[in-house]
Amino acid sequence: MILAADIGGTRSRLGLGTLEGPFRLSRVEILENAAFRSPKTLLKRYLSTLSEVPEMGVLAVAGPVQGRRARLTNLGWKVDAGELERALGFPFFLLNDLEAAAYGLFKVPASEVEKIKPGRRRGAVVAVLGVGTGLGEALLVRHFPLALASEGGHAEYPVDTEEEWGLYRFLKGRFGHVSLERVISGPGLSNVYAYFSGRESSPEEILAAARKGEREALSAVRLVVRALGREASSLVLKALALSGVYLLGGLAQALRPWLDREFEEAFLAKGRLRELLEKVPVYLVRHPSPALLGAALYGRILRARLSAHFLPHT
Repeated sequence: MILAADIGGTRSRLGLGTLEGPFRLSRVEILENAAFRSPKTLLKRYLSTLSEVPEMGVLAVAGPVQGRRARLTNLGWKVDAGELERALGFPFFLLNDLEAAAYGLFKVPASEVEKIKPGRRRGAVVAVLGVGTGLGEALLVRHFPLALASEGGHAEYPVDTEEEWGLYRFLKGRFGHVSLERVISGPGLSNVYAYFSGRESSPEEILAAARKGEREALSAVRLVVRALGREASSLVLKALALSGVYLLGGLAQALRPWLDREFEEAFLAKGRLRELLEKVPVYLVRHPSPALLGAALYGRILRARLSAHFLPHT
C-alpha cells in the first residue's frame, strides 16, 4: 500500500492507496498542521493507527520541491525524504501539491467537475490553478501522463487599471514584492479587501459580506475574480494549454457565484489571441483534495502499473 499525503499550508489530508488492482483510497484522515511540530510527527501520528507498514510514501507539499527536499511556503515546515525514510523505515517521494493535483485529475469523479466556460479540448496540455491558502500552478500533459510543477503564483502581479495600480502600491508598501498570490488566494482576498475598506477581515467574513451585497466586499471579490481570469489565460498562452483549464481549491469553489461573465471577459482579454482563448474550456473541481488522489496515483505510476490515462471530463 501507499501512504499518500497532501500537506497543505493549514491542514493535511492522509490516506492509503492501492499499489495494484483497482485504484482505491482508504483510511482518509484530515489533521490540523498547528497540532504538530513537523511533518515527521504528523506522519507518525497517522502511522500509529495502522496495523502494517506502507511500501512507500508519496507526499504532496505546498511549496517548491528541490531534489528530495521541500519547504512549505506558507507554513515554514521543511520536508526531507531521506530523513523520513530513516525515521519511518520505508521510501518516500515528494511532489509539489499542484503537480500532485494535476495527476489527481485522472481520478476525480466527473460528478465533481463543473464546466464553467464552454470550449472544446485541443492538444494534450492542461493548465491547473489551485486557489486556496496560496496560488499554485501546474501543467499536465494528459496522454503520457506527465505533470509539471511551477511556482507561478509567486510571479509579479500584473496591473491593468488605475484601481489595480492603487492596489499594487498598497501591497508594495506591505510586502515589497507583489506576487500574484498576494491577490489571488484566501489571504490575497483579505489584502484586497483591506485596500478597499481599510479594515482587516478573514476570507470567510468577506465572502459572507459579498453575498449580502456589501460594496467593499463585492469590489474585493470581483477584483480577485478578474485577476484569476487573467492569470488563467496567461498560463494557457505560455504553455499553449488548449486542452483546458482546471480551477482547484477552497477559494476557487467559494468564488463560484462570481465566476461568471466577468471572469470570462478577463480570461478572454488577450487582444489578438481572444479567438484562440474562446475555444478553451474552463472547469471548476469540487473534490476536496485532488492532490491526495494524485499522490496515491503517482505511487502507482512509479511502479509502472498504469499504462494509459484519459481525463473523464469532456
